[in-house]
Amino acid sequence: MELFDSHCHLDDEKFNEDREEIIQEIKKAGITKLISAGYNVESSRKSIETCEQI
Repeated sequence: MELFDSHCHLDDEKFNEDREEIIQEIKKAGITKLISAGYNVESSRKSIETCEQI
């Protein structure tokens, strides 16, 4: 079964210290797609950059 996270904010600065670990946990959980929603233009660009790494 594929899982889809319909709303997250991986670009948020509170994840700066452990973003890679969180991404690995996302993969381990079987989440194959996600929407990392930005809240302004800058965070939307950072969100795109983050998601390109997944």
